[in-house]
Amino acid sequence: MSLGELTKRDKEHMISIFLLEGHEKPVGPSELATNMEVSRAGALQKMKRLEELGVGDYIPEKGLKLNQEGVSIVEEDIFRHHVIEQFFQETLGLEFEEACKEAEKLGGEMSERMVELIRENCEEDMRCKCGSCLDPPYEPSDLDGCHWLRKKYSLIDKKEAV
Repeated sequence: MSLGELTKRDKEHMISIFLLEGHEKPVGPSELATNMEVSRAGALQKMKRLEELGVGDYIPEKGLKLNQEGVSIVEEDIFRHHVIEQFFQETLGLEFEEACKEAEKLGGEMSERMVELIRENCEEDMRCKCGSCLDPPYEPSDLDGCHWLRKKYSLIDKKEAV
C-alpha cells in the first residue's frame, strides 16, 4: 500500500490517535474504539491498515504508535483546516462556525499549492479564533482549545471525564 491510498476516514483515525498521544506511546484498539465510537474490531482493523500504509507501527497487545510520517500527515491536516477556516473568515467574512464547517468539507480536497496561496494572502501571524497556533509541530495539549477537534473528535472532553 502507499500513502496515496489514505482515505479521509484513515486520517480521522490518525488524528484521534495523535490526540490520544499516539505519537509518543501506542494507543490501544479499545481506547481508539471508544473515542471514534466504532467497534474494537473495527479499530484494530484500522490500526493494522495504518501500519500497512506506513504511518505507524502496530505493537501487539499495546496498539498503534504513529511514526514521523503519520505525525506529519496529522499536523498537515490540522494546519490545512485552520488556514482555510481563517481565510474564509478574513476574506469572505464568514462567521466562525460556518467557516469551520466549510473548511472541514474542503480541507482534504485542496492542493498544497492552493493552501500555500491562501496562507500567503492572510495575515502574517495567523491564529485560529480558538487560539490554536497554525505553525506545527503540535502537541496534543497545544490543541486542547481547538473547537474543531473538540467537536469532531470529542476527545478532550472524554479525557477530562476519566
